[in-house]
Amino acid sequence: MPRFGLAEAMEDDPVDLADSAYSQISSQLAQWSGEADDDDNEMDVVSTRRKSLFTRAGFVRPPLASPKLSDFKKSANIPNLNTDMVDINSDNNTSLPPPPPPSTSSRPHLSESYHASLTTLLQSYPSNPSFALQSYFSMLSKGASTEHLSEESNVWSLLTKLVEGNVQMLTSPSPSSPTPPPTFKDITSNVTATPESVTQAVLTTDPKIFRRAIILEWLETCAKEHVSYTDPSISSKKSKMWPDTLSSLLSSSKPPSFSPDLLPPLRGTDLIDESSLLSSCLQFLRAGELQEACELCEKAGQPWRAASFSGGNLTGEVVTSVEEGKMEIMGNSDFLLWRRICWNLSRSLKNAPTNKIMGSSLYPPEVYESLIYAALSNDRETLLGSGLLKGFFDRLWVNFRCLHNRTIDETVVAHNKERRAATSTFSYPGTPAVEDKSESDQLSFTQSIKSVNENTIVATAPASTIYHHAIKAIILGLDSVSSFVQTSKYESIDQLRFLAHLSLIPDLKMGVKTSLLKPYISHLVDMRMLELVAVYVSMLEEDDIVDMYVRVCLVTEDVDERRLVYNLGTEHLPEQMEEILSSSVSNTILSPSNPSSNKLSALQWLTFDDGYALELLTKSNLLLRQLMTEGLFETSQTLVLSHVPSDTVSTIRAMVESKEEAADLADDAESVIWEYESLVASVIAIAKYTLWKETLAKCTVAVDAGGDPVQVHGLTVEEKEIMDKMKERESRITNSSKAKDLAEAASETVAALQTVLLFTGGYLNMSAEEDQQDSQRANEINHLRVSLVPLLLNMLMHVNFTMGQQTSDRSYFKACMEMTVTVAKPQTFILDCLSQDAVKEFMEKVAEAGNKYVGLGGKLG
Repeated sequence: MPRFGLAEAMEDDPVDLADSAYSQISSQLAQWSGEADDDDNEMDVVSTRRKSLFTRAGFVRPPLASPKLSDFKKSANIPNLNTDMVDINSDNNTSLPPPPPPSTSSRPHLSESYHASLTTLLQSYPSNPSFALQSYFSMLSKGASTEHLSEESNVWSLLTKLVEGNVQMLTSPSPSSPTPPPTFKDITSNVTATPESVTQAVLTTDPKIFRRAIILEWLETCAKEHVSYTDPSISSKKSKMWPDTLSSLLSSSKPPSFSPDLLPPLRGTDLIDESSLLSSCLQFLRAGELQEACELCEKAGQPWRAASFSGGNLTGEVVTSVEEGKMEIMGNSDFLLWRRICWNLSRSLKNAPTNKIMGSSLYPPEVYESLIYAALSNDRETLLGSGLLKGFFDRLWVNFRCLHNRTIDETVVAHNKERRAATSTFSYPGTPAVEDKSESDQLSFTQSIKSVNENTIVATAPASTIYHHAIKAIILGLDSVSSFVQTSKYESIDQLRFLAHLSLIPDLKMGVKTSLLKPYISHLVDMRMLELVAVYVSMLEEDDIVDMYVRVCLVTEDVDERRLVYNLGTEHLPEQMEEILSSSVSNTILSPSNPSSNKLSALQWLTFDDGYALELLTKSNLLLRQLMTEGLFETSQTLVLSHVPSDTVSTIRAMVESKEEAADLADDAESVIWEYESLVASVIAIAKYTLWKETLAKCTVAVDAGGDPVQVHGLTVEEKEIMDKMKERESRITNSSKAKDLAEAASETVAALQTVLLFTGGYLNMSAEEDQQDSQRANEINHLRVSLVPLLLNMLMHVNFTMGQQTSDRSYFKACMEMTVTVAKPQTFILDCLSQDAVKEFMEKVAEAGNKYVGLGGKLG
């Protein structure tokens, strides 16, 4: 059985439409703009949508106004999504129960497709909101369809249709227009217009009626992909009406009766074939393809049935044949009479047996035939009472179709009355001269449809999935969509993705977006789809933007991923990026659970652009203070050598000089540079001290090893003496070289330590003004200074004292004694960092050095 696929069933692919729409809309806007200038802003732009055999001859486009340009974040009003309907209050429409945690299914291709749709929306929305939304929804619909998420695809296709309709509905005059839109009375009073054109005008002038027509068309489009049928033309037997029954009658000895009440039952396969045919016709009708149903009947040898289905064509153009000299009216002048006949046929078949045919999944033909004629006659009661139309989409279709057809019936009746009142001498084509009872009967029998509206429709539609609830909310309008998004719970990643993108419809509350985008962003990060994250983060509120992207940075450690996150953040979050990087580095450094390696690595975020050089140095100082306070001097050395570019200080100074108003910036920059250079000086000094200790250890081993005699057996006494002298000479040369290395290491260490202790203004000694500006920083620096200065002083004393002992060079002891002058100088502020015990220990060491100095022949004074 051939089956209609989505691509075959739809007249225009949504994405193809979106791809071509922009150029067409732009050129049309320009054209209409010119017409407005020439004709005092009176535009008469009429276009028709696809024609249907069943009185949906298309929708007239009212005068198109230029779309309002507005920023996406502030959002624009979407008239086509807004209605005056209230929220869903029925018990049948409560939100879904709280779901379990989302599943791990990811559909990465779908996430990429949805990301592309959002990018298109953001790029196009400021200049052309309608085109942007149409592209957004159509791309989402195609993406979901590609992943076989048909229910979700249906939601996006509905929004696509509504936005597409919104473009065409902007013809209704704006409040400032001097010409108000025509009323129902105005339209139906045009007696010279054909019933077809009058009906078409009514269907497209009233926004609510037009919106309902769009929803009906969407419901029928959704049904197209599910139509399945058997083509009678593939079998010569089925191209005739009831061939088995006819053959049986012809071979019977009894003459057949052709009274409709005495027809024999269908025989052979005719019963199943008839049910199959009518089932296919009902499916085509449900999909808005009545013409296909008629053609199927003709192929099955039943042209009379096709004719009975075709009475819904309203009277249109009047064609005059010159050759025959007569006038031909296109359409059915007795349209409402045909409606009543269909109604009676439907009701006469309504009580037929409803059990399935034995051995088949089909029902008797009367079941399908009754529903077909009920749909054609607008018999809502019969349609809703059928077990074949109890699904969610079927219920919506029944109600919107009946509303649509009721509008057509009311228009035809009103137009006929106006025509009859206008003349009594002749009748207009398509309108009976005398009012027929069928007109009043049709309106009377369908009076209950007048009470049907969007609220009653969604209240009775049996929604069973989150997508059904979304469709109901969209039918009610934007306020209901906002409420639905805010209260809905997701049971899977697919549903989370759907709700997150639904929340991005302009005019929805920002809080709704945030509550859904945050978990979706987290999902993208978990899936390492970092290239998609920045765009979604940009849709959050200001505070949430920084917080969310900081979290992204904190879990990104690979250098290539960091570069990607940084580049996309710079593109989509340019105003917040500096704060984001600063916060992410600070959070990493200040977290006590993070190892030192992670803290060092975090500084990389601030090396991607020279513009962050000052912030890099500031955060480096923060980490250095922390590491040195904890005694992690080797890690501090790694930071200075490997994680801060050597030209950072010069880059900062060049940046400050390039600023016109740089006084405050220069002061801040110099304070940061001063702290960094101070910390680096102490890091270098401690590294020199460590190197000196290692050199000292090597020299001590060499000296101790130099006196060992050489034990070689079998040598004469003279040979042994020669060997010992050679060894002694070699040892002297080695020790001399080691002593030289040790002296050089000591000299460099002393110089480095003195550089720190003799720092201008005192090592890490902040001014009172700087203390007030950043008390936290001042406290940390002061704490580090109090712990470092005594340590460095002890290191300096240790180097000089040890070298004096190793070399018996009294100048080293003299240097120890001279340190009292350095410590005592007020300019060094060293005494401020020493406790009483520390001062006492220092003076004892100085006294011991003095004794050593005198012992080596030095003179005091």
